[in-house]
Amino acid sequence: MAGEITLQQLMQTPVITKVVSRIKTPLSLFQNFFGMNPGGAASQNVSGRHLGWDIFDKTRLIAEGRAPGTGPATVQRKSVGHVSAVAYRAHEKITLLHEEIFRTRPLGQQFGVVDVNGQNYVNQQIAYLTQRFRNSREFMISRMLRGGFGVKQTGESWIPVELDAGTFNVDFNVPAAHKDQLAMGSGGNLISANWNLAGTDIIGDVLNINKSFERLHGRPLRHIFINSTMFQHLLGNTGLKNVGGTAYRIFDSLNARQMKSAEGIPDSGFDVVFRGLPLQTFHVYDGVLNVDKTTDSDTTANTSLFVPDDVAIFLPEPSNDWVGWINASEYVKENVMDAGRQVFGFHSWSTNTIDPAGVELKMLDNGLPVLYVPKCIAYGTVTGF
Repeated sequence: MAGEITLQQLMQTPVITKVVSRIKTPLSLFQNFFGMNPGGAASQNVSGRHLGWDIFDKTRLIAEGRAPGTGPATVQRKSVGHVSAVAYRAHEKITLLHEEIFRTRPLGQQFGVVDVNGQNYVNQQIAYLTQRFRNSREFMISRMLRGGFGVKQTGESWIPVELDAGTFNVDFNVPAAHKDQLAMGSGGNLISANWNLAGTDIIGDVLNINKSFERLHGRPLRHIFINSTMFQHLLGNTGLKNVGGTAYRIFDSLNARQMKSAEGIPDSGFDVVFRGLPLQTFHVYDGVLNVDKTTDSDTTANTSLFVPDDVAIFLPEPSNDWVGWINASEYVKENVMDAGRQVFGFHSWSTNTIDPAGVELKMLDNGLPVLYVPKCIAYGTVTGF
């Protein structure tokens, strides 16, 4: 008869060993690097969602001399600039019905063990939703380094996508000369040749970028982000080998980053200082996100690398005088009896529902990475041109 099982099947005891994830929780490398994680050192709260900052540049001009017995030269007032922006608002919820989670076994535990209120399952869903918001921040910060990102409007939803792939762009005003082969110098492109060629003068390119940084904004070049593909090319570079000494290894130090995922899995990346470039740290990072996807099953290679194969990202030491995160605010009422209060940046709460009984897990994040000095970023194409 339909629904009948054998005695052997009836007597079997399923053994549940653990809860597993087939992908590790994405890291928040750029948030930690810049101090832009919730509560980070580079974060600043502003009331409302509209924000801006004034620009009053220092000067490199020289005071004019005057002959004895003459009055002072007249100097024009220093011009003042202003930049305006609107914070990005991420807002999502998950609805959990008590009927579906009441008296279920906890995830990862044996049949027969009962989690009366389904709290174990609720905690897993909270962690999942929280990670989506963490990923959202990481995406925006990483695309700030490329000059911006797109936002695609689908009904009432605003979906972050790659630059020029959405309804409109969020532009951080990184100059065109600070992209591609970095035409930031008076002599043309600072990326002189493909970095995958052993004979390319990579040391000269880096030193010229550092020199250009001094001219453009005065902050020295200290950090370069690449991925493993580019690191392999650097290991074979003749100039780095020769300056570092052919009797020694090409790098002065190579250290695994002390970062782990929520599951305790170490970061696969590492930080390298080459003997030929002792003042610059190369950060090797192969992290990815699923951008503009609806499922985590899409693991196509290179579709969402934070640092593409043909790119090197050149940066000064992180400092909130040139980059930061603004936490915007809005009023939230967490239940019908709540008078409401202003919350800044990331905030989470739950709301009980009736007919049917359940709970809504809600999260909100009002904020935006801000690039006060766009010329501090150089997003260079170093191969494939």
